[in-house]
Amino acid sequence: MAQEHYNPIPVKRDRVRPDDVEIGRPIPFDIEDAYGRVLVARGQVVKTPQQQQRLLQIGRTPYHTASRRQTGGVSERGISGNGMDLDPFSEIYHLSMTLQQAFKNLGQGKGRFLQRLDGLLSRIGDLVERDPDAAVGAAHLDEEFPYSVRHPLRQALLCDIVGHYLDISDGERRAVVSAALTANVGMLDLEAQLEKQDAPLTKEQTAALRQHPLRSVELLRAEEVEDPEWLRIVAEHHERMDGSGYPNGLQGDRICLGARLLAIADTYMAMVSNRAYRPANAVRDALLELLDQSGSIYDRKLLSKLIQTIGIYPAGSLVALDNSERGVVIRRGKESTKPLVAVIIKANGERTARPLLRDTSLADTPDVESLLPPSAITTRLNLAALWGYGSSQ
Repeated sequence: MAQEHYNPIPVKRDRVRPDDVEIGRPIPFDIEDAYGRVLVARGQVVKTPQQQQRLLQIGRTPYHTASRRQTGGVSERGISGNGMDLDPFSEIYHLSMTLQQAFKNLGQGKGRFLQRLDGLLSRIGDLVERDPDAAVGAAHLDEEFPYSVRHPLRQALLCDIVGHYLDISDGERRAVVSAALTANVGMLDLEAQLEKQDAPLTKEQTAALRQHPLRSVELLRAEEVEDPEWLRIVAEHHERMDGSGYPNGLQGDRICLGARLLAIADTYMAMVSNRAYRPANAVRDALLELLDQSGSIYDRKLLSKLIQTIGIYPAGSLVALDNSERGVVIRRGKESTKPLVAVIIKANGERTARPLLRDTSLADTPDVESLLPPSAITTRLNLAALWGYGSSQ
């Protein structure tokens, strides 16, 4: 069930290929991750199958010749070249497990937290380049882990995707993703309380909430995080354009770009997520509320870039078609109003035996009539199958 990939991520490097990383032979050039960070230097030797597999998954190189580049490039699911076709939803599960363990390693010393986080970052960059639509879909639909784990991963995926299209530097994009994953480490215990709490915040909880950006920075510094951009984004991610944010009441351009982007991703993903005290908002309602506050609370240009990037029917949003079918957007189309939809509820209300694809850009195909709230489809979704991965291909 492969589909055309309408919005490929701009790719700056070729994927590493098996003959680049043969076991026992010196590597012919530096191998980098999706953010340009060197994973292994030229001349080093790959010693184990596990190391070889890791480099084949996340390794990139700008050093292939033009003739070799022509055999790779962007395919219907991201980047081709080494024959690997990673199921992004299984990968997101493992990323969530790694992030959960990284949080448990906070304060244990021996560099365990940063070590886990470092590998996590490379894999997020790889996932976003491979299949940005699947990454956006998982950000909207995946509910496997506690909010304190799934929320930072969701906003990190969203920040990275938008960061690609903002064409910011690799280092700045990596800093934003790092900050998205760690912005709330100063309130992990409080988040666990709030996930189950449907009563208003107490005065003590409110005070802790307003101080958590600075507490997060303290914890990250204790873990020997030295990237000033990463730390600044964490410190400023709850500041607002009109000065109404916290902890320092910064305004406008005094808030760094990464923090302004994270503020939008954080708020949007919180709005479209189920919480103990309220159900998730429909995507359209969340975007409209953000638009109402753009220019005053949120950066208008960055919000516009977010909407341009994910579309008005983002992958993972639930929709009703004008023939009474209901389904999930799995890929945004060449036009923002013409997505590719996997129908899972027939017009008569019955569940389909397998997803039915509707390319709404075609003349004889039903159009999207409306966005639905997440509660509109209550059956558990096989995300890998919807996107055409695994045995359902």
